[in-house]
Amino acid sequence: MTSATRPRSEQQLIELAQHGDRAAFDELMTPLLAGLRQLLRRMVGDPHDADDLLQDVLIRAHTRLGTFRGEAKLTTWLYTIATRLAIDHLGSRRLRADAQLRLRDHVHADPRHSAELERMLGSETARFDAREHIAFCFSCVARSLSPEEQAALVLRDVLELSNDEAARALELSTSVLRHRLSAARTTMQERYDDLCRLVSKTGVCYQCEGLRASFPVAGRGPEVPVLRQADDDPEHAYRRRLTVVRSTDPDQGVAHHFHDFLWRALATLDTTLDTTLDGT
Repeated sequence: MTSATRPRSEQQLIELAQHGDRAAFDELMTPLLAGLRQLLRRMVGDPHDADDLLQDVLIRAHTRLGTFRGEAKLTTWLYTIATRLAIDHLGSRRLRADAQLRLRDHVHADPRHSAELERMLGSETARFDAREHIAFCFSCVARSLSPEEQAALVLRDVLELSNDEAARALELSTSVLRHRLSAARTTMQERYDDLCRLVSKTGVCYQCEGLRASFPVAGRGPEVPVLRQADDDPEHAYRRRLTVVRSTDPDQGVAHHFHDFLWRALATLDTTLDTTLDGT
């Protein structure tokens, strides 16, 4: 292998990109795009918003790469940019913890959304996956947190960064990160506990069962996983959901078209959900 064809290291690519080599910058960013996209999708939900934010991340990274000195990993530096943009984008647009339940009534009441849903369910290619829907539900509930707490939750509990990495990405001390994370976990557990009326005595979510049954038999996917066992406390139930959430990819799942539709429909509810987080 000649020097011209030998793969270049990350440090070599950084140095070239810092000196204006656009090809080096593109080569540097390409393997990191999927992780950045995952972070943004978990934060904002809507795929089009995630696309726009990802482009903003790349623009800022290209503009600011000259300031990167390697004190943190490049991925952590990029996560800092991405989380700040996501937090700014979300602003005060928080959702109610039961947003996905209200969404069901909204979709059926809106002729445009109900027609799109009917076409989707009538297609031979329609697919549902209960695990992916649990991840969608998790993201909806997480959107009821403050964006700062949501970011701590996504980085630490979903993407499984270490405390130090998550704190660096959020530009916080580890003690502040732990405080935000503890508050976020407690709130998530409490809000899921309020939603446990949706979980049957066998630990299966009625909502997921109902949605699964509405799809063509060939597209229903595996049985709904158990979310809560009889002896689970809220923390164990939360961690059971996390295991499911981590195993899914919001962009590549078999049901991502269905969930992208739900995020689009959910966006039309934002104005009624912003100021009524507690359900009144």
